[in-house]
Amino acid sequence: NFLRQSIMFFLLLLIFKNELTVGQLMTLQFYSFFIFGPLQEMGNVILSYREAEASMNNFKTIMSSPIEVKPENAMRINDLETFTFDQVSFKHKSGSTNALENISFDVKNGQTIAFVGPSGSGKTTLVKLLVGLYTPEEGNIYYNGIDSLSLDIEEVRHQIGFVTQDTQLFSGTIKENLLFVNPKATDEEIQTVLNKSACQNLLTRSENGINTVIGEGGIKISGGEKQRLSIARALLRNPKLIVFDEATSALDSITETEITDTIKGISLTKQHMMVLIAHRLSTIMHADRIFVLEKGKVIETGTHESLLEEKGLYYAMWRQQIGERNA
Repeated sequence: NFLRQSIMFFLLLLIFKNELTVGQLMTLQFYSFFIFGPLQEMGNVILSYREAEASMNNFKTIMSSPIEVKPENAMRINDLETFTFDQVSFKHKSGSTNALENISFDVKNGQTIAFVGPSGSGKTTLVKLLVGLYTPEEGNIYYNGIDSLSLDIEEVRHQIGFVTQDTQLFSGTIKENLLFVNPKATDEEIQTVLNKSACQNLLTRSENGINTVIGEGGIKISGGEKQRLSIARALLRNPKLIVFDEATSALDSITETEITDTIKGISLTKQHMMVLIAHRLSTIMHADRIFVLEKGKVIETGTHESLLEEKGLYYAMWRQQIGERNA
């Protein structure tokens, strides 16, 4: 548009100087449509090419990433019953200091533990170490007492359910959104996990039950209902370990309380090991053990009540959040 306006201004200047007639101006304007149209299309093609080139470069980077090496004669763990962090330290490639330092804890089947701390304290890094996305710089991670480096980590991952703050649902039925984590699951199993995750209200307004379409062309669901479906999807994997990574951080306070009650109900069944990662302390009060992280180190450990009595960082965070709620 700028080029076309500039040429138009130049032609008007020529008319003003009597070097060009109005008829010639109209003729040039007519021919300009045949010139600028293809030029504009060429610009769109170049833009699309650049976008495709950037996407292909990203794809190439992903495909050229080192293949995850599986140990020869990898040991099997069968059902995951315990896992342990033993003096685990980790530093990011771009970091100057350890993101986690000398982290040690163990969890047995039926137990619920939680990690809390300010932003940048290492909570997300710890989760990535837990599921095998990172390898410890120092220390060891054990599953059923076996070093993670001696295991096929994929076998471990199949026994982990994961619930994050960003729930990804697809346009399709409720059933289809759950089945992709366990394609062999029956309708009865789907109904069971939906009930465990407190999806009764969603099912009540779903005309076709689990075959009701959600998303585009279907019923609209709230943020809380998305999280409940995410929990149901995690449960459908029949996991031995469930990780809730800031699962309620994007929800309002009322919905957060409802989802927290759902998580607490699952925890009370004692059928899973549960790891809760949270910033809001009200969501992890029921945990058997709470670890307070600061700058990659565990500085406090205990139950909700015992940590409040210590009057340390956990106590300060609790007072701050209670103050915000009462404000």
